[in-house]
Order: sequence, then structure tokens, then C-alpha cells
Amino acid sequence: MIDLLRSSIGYRAARYHFRRSTDEVISFTGSLTAADRVLLIMPLDGSPLYPVAPVVAMMRDLLAEDNLTIVTMEHSTEALTALPRSHIIRILPKEVNAWFLPHRDVVERVHRRTYDTAVDLNLDFNLPSGYICRESKARVRVGFVGKRADAFYNLQIQVNPAQSRTILYERMAKCLRMF
Repeated sequence: MIDLLRSSIGYRAARYHFRRSTDEVISFTGSLTAADRVLLIMPLDGSPLYPVAPVVAMMRDLLAEDNLTIVTMEHSTEALTALPRSHIIRILPKEVNAWFLPHRDVVERVHRRTYDTAVDLNLDFNLPSGYICRESKARVRVGFVGKRADAFYNLQIQVNPAQSRTILYERMAKCLRMF
């Protein structure tokens, strides 16, 4: 109950923060294949990263690893082994405030680079990752459909929760290849 209240307050604070930023109408055609720098936000819920392998492999084929920035939880080392030359932004649990928003230093680490595309790999909407995705100022921000996802992503992928995580990420990779 308390977490729901805190999340609701954090969501409202994020909406207030982004109230003046509007998205331009864009064509998604060729937006990912033409991207020079991509921000890839790994699942922040502590789940294993092996199901996201199809998306990571697609990104590795599409971009040079040094043009890829990975956002991951502090305990995850799988991203380091899969993409050793990529830039890694680790988020410590203490770097997310009581309202589930990332602290200023996390946002500053994200702002050190510019991004053409940001992809959030959290299946369920996750406020810290959605906030980072929106704060990246990427032209294309991709995430899965969720209750509050509209405020953070301009391209949302529909999922069937009855399917396995691996199949969902394979679908996401196929969808992203279209762009």
C-alpha cells in the first residue's frame, strides 16, 4: 500500500518534471538503423538478463559496442561480459529516492552522452527506468505497453503476458529490426 502511494507520487512528480517537454511528430522508419548512439536499459527488477539476449545481439549487430550505453543494477555483471566495450551506467539501490525516481547524479551520468534511441527492456513498467529513458532526450524512446508508459515512451510494444520472457524479447528484437 505504501509503495503504491510512493510510486503514485513519483509518477506525478515525473509528469510535472516533463510537463514542458513535448515530443515532435516523427517517422519511425529507419530511426533505429540510422541511430549512432543507443541507450539500452536492462531490467532493473533483479531478474536474470539471459532472456534479453535477442535484443542485445541485435544491438551488437547494428552498432559498434562503444556507441551503446547500458543502464543496469549495481549487482549485474552479465552486461559487462556480453558487451565489454560498451559504456555502463550502474544504478545503486540508494540512487533511487523514496518516490522511485533516480537521483540527480544518475541523470547526470546519462546526460554525459547523447542518444538517438533509448530502449527500456523492463517488461513491467518501472518508474526509474522510464524516467531515465525519458530523461535521455533520445528522439525515439522504446518500451513495453504499460499503465503509465505513455508519459515516457513514444514507441510502445504490446506483449502477451502468457508468453515466456525469452519469446517476448525475441518479438521485441523482430519489431525493432523493422525500424
